[in-house]
Amino acid sequence: MVIVVALLALFAQQRISAQLLPEQWAKQDLDRYLSLENEFGSSNPGAVSSKGMIAATTNPFAIHAGLEVLKHGGNAADAALTTSLAQIALTAGGAISYAGIMTAVYYDAASGKVYTLNAAYNTVQNEKDPLSIPEWGQHSGRSALVPGFMAGVQALHDRFGKLPFAALFGPAIWIADHGVALNPPVGSWLVSARNFITRLPETKRIFTKEDGELYQAGDMFRQPELAATLKKIASQGSAYMYKGEWAHHFVDAVQREGGKMTLEDLAGYRAMWTEPLAMPYRGYQVVSLGAPSKGGLMTLGSLKVAEVADLRKYGHYESSAEALYYLIQITREEYNLVHMSAAEFKNYLPGVAFSPESLLSADTAQRLWARIQRNITAKPPAVRPGSNHSAGVLAVDEQGNVASILHSLNGVLWGSTGIFVDGISIPDSACFQQQPIASAGPGVRLPEISNPLMVLKGGKPVLASTTIGSALHQAALQNLINVLDFGMDPKTSAYQPNTQGPFYGVSLTGPGKPEYEKEAVGERDFSQAVLDGVRARGRAIKIVYENDQRGFWVGIQIDPRVHKLFGGVTKGLNAMVEGY
Repeated sequence: MVIVVALLALFAQQRISAQLLPEQWAKQDLDRYLSLENEFGSSNPGAVSSKGMIAATTNPFAIHAGLEVLKHGGNAADAALTTSLAQIALTAGGAISYAGIMTAVYYDAASGKVYTLNAAYNTVQNEKDPLSIPEWGQHSGRSALVPGFMAGVQALHDRFGKLPFAALFGPAIWIADHGVALNPPVGSWLVSARNFITRLPETKRIFTKEDGELYQAGDMFRQPELAATLKKIASQGSAYMYKGEWAHHFVDAVQREGGKMTLEDLAGYRAMWTEPLAMPYRGYQVVSLGAPSKGGLMTLGSLKVAEVADLRKYGHYESSAEALYYLIQITREEYNLVHMSAAEFKNYLPGVAFSPESLLSADTAQRLWARIQRNITAKPPAVRPGSNHSAGVLAVDEQGNVASILHSLNGVLWGSTGIFVDGISIPDSACFQQQPIASAGPGVRLPEISNPLMVLKGGKPVLASTTIGSALHQAALQNLINVLDFGMDPKTSAYQPNTQGPFYGVSLTGPGKPEYEKEAVGERDFSQAVLDGVRARGRAIKIVYENDQRGFWVGIQIDPRVHKLFGGVTKGLNAMVEGY
C-alpha cells in the first residue's frame, strides 16, 4: 500500500512538472512571450488581479513561466524561483548568474511571519591579501567569490516550496535545451564583451557559431552544456554545485586563472536565515534584510528620517524643489553612514551606538535631520560602486504567501575573466570589492546592498517591492514614499521620475570623470524650475541620459479589503506584471 501511494505521488509530481514546460503552453502564448523578449521597454507595466500575481524587472517569458506555476498549484516561493532560474537562462548568464547571489524576504501566510534569506557571496578562505586582487579587465581567478544563488534557491524551496524541486527548473532547462532566439540586449552585450567571452575556449564555443562568428540578435541560441548542468542540479539538488562534480570543475577553472578558491570554500557555504530588520512607519511595519546585508538598513534609515522630517508636508518631490532636495540629502546621508567604519561613525555622530537599532531610532533620525537642515553632511565614499546587474522578482499566491527576491552577479556583464564552468558564467565580483573583502575577512559572508522588502499593516502584507540598478536606493525610497505617503498604486508610482544618486562617471557613451557633489538626474525627468530650486539650496545637478545610472523598481500592492492585487514596474526594461 505504501509503495502504491508513493508511486501515485511520484506520477502526480511528474504530471505537474510536465504541465509547467513551455511546450505545454498554448501556441499563441509561447509565440507571444518569446516575441516579447525582443521588445525593449515594459511590455505590461501594470496589472490588477484578484488571485495571484507575479512581477519582475526583466524577461516576460520567465515571468509568464512563474504565472503558470501559480496557476498549477505552486505557491509564491515556487513561482518566484522558477522565474529567477529562467531569467538567467534567457540572459545566458550575462547580467545574472547561477553562480551569483540571492536575497529574499518571504511572508508565510500559515505562520503569519516574515522571513529573510541571505545567500550572498562568501569571501575566499585562502585570500589573505584582498587589496591586491586585480581590478576589472586583468583576467584573474582571484576575482571569483563563493556563490550563493543556488544554495538560496534550495533553502527557500526547502522551507516554503510546495512543488517538487525539479519542477522549478523545467522552463530554464527548456530554454537552454530547446533554444530561443537571442534577444537584442544579449546580442549587444556579446559585441561589447567580445574580448572576454572569446578568451577561453570553453566560453568561446558557447557564443560562437560554426563559422567562428559570434551569435547575433535573432539567431537561435542553444546552451546544451547549461541544460545538462541544470538537469543534474534539478535531480541532485544544489549539493551538485557545492560538493559534486560541478564544484570540482569550478575550483579547477578558478585555480588555473590564479584563484585561491578551494573545495572547502564551496562545501562550507550555507544560505543564512537572518533576523529581519523591521521598523514602524506611519502606521505601517516595513521589513527588509538584516545584518550582514546593508541594503535594508539604508532604505529603512532613509524612511525614518523622512518620517521625522514629515517630508510629505513639502509636497511631492516631482513638483517640489524643497522635497526633492531633502530626499537627495537624506539618501546620500544614509548611504554614507552605512558605509562608514565604526571609528568614522563615532566621530560623525558621537554618543550614538553603531547598530541597526540605533540607526533606525527616532533620536538618531532627528540628529541626522538637523544636520541636513544645517547642510552638514558626510562626504560621499570615494569608491565608485560596481555595476549592479541584477533581477528582481515578486510573487503573491492565492493563499496569501508573498515573495520578494533579488538575485545578481554584482559585477560587469559576464565578467572580464570570461570563465564559464559547464555552461554557468562565473562573475568577477571581487574585482571592485577589494576593500569590503578586506574589511569582512576571509571565509565569511560579504555584505551587500540589495533591499527586497515588505510593508505590513495589522500584521498582513500590503506591499512587496524590490529594486535593481545603480540608483536602486533612490528608486526604492522615492517609490515607497509615493505609495505610503501619497497613496499611489504601484503602476502610477513606477511612472514617477527618480533621482540617480551621485554622478559616478557612468554613461552610455563611455566612462567619465566622477562628480560626487552632483546628483545625477535623467533628462526630461524634472522641470527646470524644480531643478533650479534644488541648485539654489546648494545641491549641484548633473543632467544625464535617463538610463545612465538608473534604478528600476517593481512593486505589488495587496488590498485585503477588496481582494485585489495591483502591480507596477519602472519603464525602460522588458519588465512585466501578470496576474489572474
